[in-house]
Amino acid sequence: MTIDITPAPINAKTYQQICQLIFAHSRIHLGPARQGLLTSRLGSRLHHLGLASWDDYGKLLRDRDHGDEIETMLDLIATNHTQFFREPSHFQRLAEELLDPLLLDCPDARRDLRCWSAATASGEEAYSLAMVLSEFAIRHGGIPEWSIEASDLSRKALQRARAAIYNRDALHLPDPDWLARYFQRGTGPYEGQCKVKAAIKDKIRLRRVNLFQENYPFSRLFHLIFCRNVLIYFDLDSQGQLIERLHSMLAPGGLLVIGHSDSLVHLRHDFISLAGGIYRRSSS
Repeated sequence: MTIDITPAPINAKTYQQICQLIFAHSRIHLGPARQGLLTSRLGSRLHHLGLASWDDYGKLLRDRDHGDEIETMLDLIATNHTQFFREPSHFQRLAEELLDPLLLDCPDARRDLRCWSAATASGEEAYSLAMVLSEFAIRHGGIPEWSIEASDLSRKALQRARAAIYNRDALHLPDPDWLARYFQRGTGPYEGQCKVKAAIKDKIRLRRVNLFQENYPFSRLFHLIFCRNVLIYFDLDSQGQLIERLHSMLAPGGLLVIGHSDSLVHLRHDFISLAGGIYRRSSS
């Protein structure tokens, strides 16, 4: 005889309590329409933890002795959809139109160009940016030192980013020559996979950052920040706070790149729009 251990559907009160915990720890806003998403992504945790109901899971989340479960929950809830050169116009404009003026507008960038991939997920965005910067350096006879801070809320996604191993079919490189230049191709059991070469991997520092934590772990301002397709997960108040914080992390003349799904239309901000989701902080 088979015993059905599927928990009863989550009730409105418990769903709201879990949503409040998610918001408090990440600012991710889940409205009533996202109940199915929450239960589909967290349902396996009830089975794994031997819990009989969503109420039991809610109580466990509120128990200080199980604080690590909050981190696990956020890993499962956070959306980590990404790909190499996603929204390619940003990378194209950066290489063809924006890097030269950026180096002129930010004098210290000529010595040390500092970038931040603020929601890097499993690393594809940061490595795409690294390839663009490397190619720019090749075409211009070398540029001064450059580096990328790459961060995300999800520990699981960051583990994948640190491994830097991707399916070859998922690379979507703008130039086929970049495959040999920037990746090691796997053989044997790793056939069909590619690993990012140390030449650019070593330029990237990966770390876990909650975009709403009290202080960011960075000591210097950035010249370029990518924070794409992130605002859509927050309410308007949180969006405004995040944009203000990102503005404060940019050097005068620095660039902010947001995703095509994001918008600053309903937010007060001090950026100058360069169209297409690219904004510049005033040089003054």
